[in-house]
Amino acid sequence: MNPHYLSPDQRYALIKKNVDCLKLIQLGLTLSTSDRGDGIVITWEFNFRGFNKLQDMHAPSSIQLLESQGHNLWMNYYHGIDPRRFADLLRSSGLLNNQLPKIWIGFHMAYDIAYLIKVLIGKELPDSMEEFLKLVRGCFGFNIYDIKHLCKSCNLYGGLERVAGSLNVQRTAGFSHHAGSDSLLTWQTFRRMTTNFYCGGIEARQAGVLFGIQDS
Repeated sequence: MNPHYLSPDQRYALIKKNVDCLKLIQLGLTLSTSDRGDGIVITWEFNFRGFNKLQDMHAPSSIQLLESQGHNLWMNYYHGIDPRRFADLLRSSGLLNNQLPKIWIGFHMAYDIAYLIKVLIGKELPDSMEEFLKLVRGCFGFNIYDIKHLCKSCNLYGGLERVAGSLNVQRTAGFSHHAGSDSLLTWQTFRRMTTNFYCGGIEARQAGVLFGIQDS
């Protein structure tokens, strides 16, 4: 069934079912000291251990796409980052909760946030959407901006590459379907959107909406 026709609770149940059964393979994080593009920007790509394509559930087409883009999943399986260790370090980094003033930006963020929550709590996602959103607010606060949601008010359509192209934003490092490169492109696209459509700022009412759960 098309998620567009599901209620928010039903969409969350679908995301939970998928995230509970699957493993996080990679994660990209881009940090900037300024939301105006004039600060320091640093990007990381984290590749996690534990996924075995011969044993673990997966979408074959997605794995084939990753491998065609140069991902060595067997190398990750043996030598990647332990998700539990990553969770410990992320919790102590100051990035979560309200330890530092910050905003979180992503593109079609529901699955990204869900996988991160699963890693942070070390178990399956909560049964209810309300409990899940409490965890989201507790970990990431309310200043979450999902570009896919913002696109609706900017007359922009499609995936990250198409939206970036519509705004004349070019990928400046790495390749598509690599989490680090996609993370940097997401940040650059958000910055261009705020300049072109929000006079350099972003409206508070746009915050906190995860496309794919609360919006579709």
